[in-house]
Amino acid sequence: MSHWTDQWRDFVRESSYIHILKERKISNDQFWRSYGVYDQILNHSGYPGEILNRIFSFISPGTSLLDIGAGTGAFSIPLSRQTSRTVVVDPSGYQLQILMEKARKERLTNITAIPKEWRDVQPSEIFGPNDLGINPQGVDYSLAAYSLFDEHIEDFLSKMIEFTSKGVFVVFRADAPDPLNEFAYGPKPHVDYLCLYHILKEMGYQFDIILFSRDYKLPLDLVFHQYRFSGRDSQEIAAYLQAKGRLLEREDGKWASFSARDAMLYKIL
Repeated sequence: MSHWTDQWRDFVRESSYIHILKERKISNDQFWRSYGVYDQILNHSGYPGEILNRIFSFISPGTSLLDIGAGTGAFSIPLSRQTSRTVVVDPSGYQLQILMEKARKERLTNITAIPKEWRDVQPSEIFGPNDLGINPQGVDYSLAAYSLFDEHIEDFLSKMIEFTSKGVFVVFRADAPDPLNEFAYGPKPHVDYLCLYHILKEMGYQFDIILFSRDYKLPLDLVFHQYRFSGRDSQEIAAYLQAKGRLLEREDGKWASFSARDAMLYKIL
């Protein structure tokens, strides 16, 4: 195991939301049901924004897509307007229910949902029957956006690449977490896209990189909900943001300012 994979393993164990699941003894579904404002936060944050547009530029119409850790469909719903077949994988059946309801409202009938951890998905669930004209070797494109929370990251990535024939996209943060994270949870090990880049390189894959920036504001009540499992109460979080000059008074209430950078690692095969 390399320095990079050690870093990734420590991050997953101690800093990712997987740590919260184990610490609180809750399931993926319980975590996401308690995070009912997730889509609201995405809408305010400008994510996936330009990342989605860039992926659109690579994916040809009529091809197939695998979205690992699809969540409520930030990528897979819009991309499915262009694909002939989309397979979405997520350990939370609750999140996938929301995704499929969005698909129903948009009359998208080309999405197959698999409520499992990626490691547990079988090839037959991805490939599809030959008589439907689906590539028996896998899918054309695969995507994992902020969903690679597996200690065995090489296995996760190897399986993803193995199932893909035309292009692989990985999205992860480009910087350290927001300083509010350390205030809320205490110091934790963290990684960024460079960790994944070097792991892929050690595996023999050279990926290209594009960086994206986002500046956005969130209503303060959504910030409190985002940090609902932290050791800080709402007054402490508000005071921290105020002291850092990040708390804004608007006619519609209090908002907090945020900045983020995302990285897209991609390889066209």
